[in-house]
Amino acid sequence: MTHSEVHPNGPAAQFTEVTVQHPLGLHLRKSKDVVQVANRFRAEITAQNLTRTSPVVDAKSILQLMQIQARQGHVIRICADGPDADDA
Repeated sequence: MTHSEVHPNGPAAQFTEVTVQHPLGLHLRKSKDVVQVANRFRAEITAQNLTRTSPVVDAKSILQLMQIQARQGHVIRICADGPDADDA
């Protein structure tokens, strides 16, 4: 399920929260998959590990995505803001 919220920069951002199901968490190979999908869109796409209260990172960067250290059971917020945010 996606949600909209008013973004400080003006337009509404779309976001969803997902629970990491994979036993190894969001490891390198899975992070690569997320980055490949995110890079299909023009929207700015960010990720944050809500369980660890990580900083918000660029989901189009594998290095930044790995920094949120998402493990199995962690809740991740993915947010898209931009021209194709609804599709993203």
